[in-house]
Amino acid sequence: MVRRGTLLPAKLKDDAILEALLELRFETITFPEVFLGRLVDHKSWKSFTQRRLPAYEIPSQLRQSDPNLRYTPTIELIGANSKAALRIGPSVISYHRVSPYVGWQTFKPELLQVVESLFATAENLKVNRMGLRYLNSLTRDRHNIGSIGDLHLRLQIADEDIINSVNINFSTSSGDNSLCTVRIATKEFVQGTPQDTSVFIDVDVFTKEGFMTSDRAEVDEWIEFAHAHEKTEFFHLFTQETIDKLKET
Repeated sequence: MVRRGTLLPAKLKDDAILEALLELRFETITFPEVFLGRLVDHKSWKSFTQRRLPAYEIPSQLRQSDPNLRYTPTIELIGANSKAALRIGPSVISYHRVSPYVGWQTFKPELLQVVESLFATAENLKVNRMGLRYLNSLTRDRHNIGSIGDLHLRLQIADEDIINSVNINFSTSSGDNSLCTVRIATKEFVQGTPQDTSVFIDVDVFTKEGFMTSDRAEVDEWIEFAHAHEKTEFFHLFTQETIDKLKET
């Protein structure tokens, strides 16, 4: 097991990341149509293609009154190569990067641009939830992970190891105002994973219930913090021997 506090590799020789995303939820904007129009037309997304999502057709009043719909995006902006997407609603914005992952040195500035654009567009913005999430597909050929048994994880029932068909979740505290939920599953429990997936790992760092901020700098700092914690939780699932084989030198 990699001890917490150990220097972690900058990246793997072959990334396992299927998708990385940041989601920000906020108090509903007073004039959502004006807000959405300004954000969609922001110079940062001029090259993106716009399309309406299914929730767009649901009346605004109904979306806001239903907790299951309130934070559902209504518009999607898709980058030229379809590898980046921005999803926007009256109370939510999320930015997505799909495989191949561009690396934190590129992804982080893109996330900070999203934050800057949001704060520049919405007056008196109050962010009430932040989430940074990485979805990973591990394989036998590329990562030497053929089953749950190859992770630094032991799951037993009546002293018998369970490694063939698994779907487990656990959460850890992440600082004073954040939590991290890790989901580990074999491919039969996850739709849309590549055929050669042996183990799926979903690491989601998010702020606790009751969180609120109007400070853009706090959002920027949290993104860096969440990335560091996500990375720690991910590599904590591997033996040092596995990391040494997989890290980029």
